[in-house]
Amino acid sequence: MLRTSLCSVVALALLAVGLARADDTKNKTDKSGQHHVQATITRIDRQKNTITVKMMDKNGREEEKTLHLADGATYFDNNGKAATLAAFHTGDDVLITEKGDKITEVRKHAEATITKVDPRAGTVTVRMKDQNGKEVDRTFHLTEDAEYLDSSGRVATLDVFRSGDQVLVVESEGRIKAMKKAGHKTPSGQIRGERKSGGQ
Repeated sequence: MLRTSLCSVVALALLAVGLARADDTKNKTDKSGQHHVQATITRIDRQKNTITVKMMDKNGREEEKTLHLADGATYFDNNGKAATLAAFHTGDDVLITEKGDKITEVRKHAEATITKVDPRAGTVTVRMKDQNGKEVDRTFHLTEDAEYLDSSGRVATLDVFRSGDQVLVVESEGRIKAMKKAGHKTPSGQIRGERKSGGQ
């Protein structure tokens, strides 16, 4: 019984460390003063040069923010290729990079299915479509500041992901910068959290 209690204490301590690291990741600002956050686009106003997005605040509550696009902001499609603002639409899950009060970069998530997670090697293997629409298996290294979200958009740790999970990923130069568990699509195309069916 004592051994069980000690194991529980250790497990809780590890969980607390994991949650703290996850929170640090969400609020992490890199050396250049840029802040990265995952969000869902709710509106694009090309005349005002703004994007309105839904994201989770530091308390885990959903908030909507309208952000200005910086002059020279860069855009990347779900294959990590350079794109334009025209490639983005309401309902798209994206990784945005902010500096000051402006967006400097927007990256679209790619849909994938996890086939293997290797925390020791710092890699995740996923099955996804390539530029030609063919399904391929790709292994990515995880960046130190990679951000993980569960299907409700809350900050998570790598251990919530399993083989077979449907995910949305953002890649950059062969590495995953962000990964989110996919939920169900609403009629408007936005992702929402997973729901249990009556048979589960």
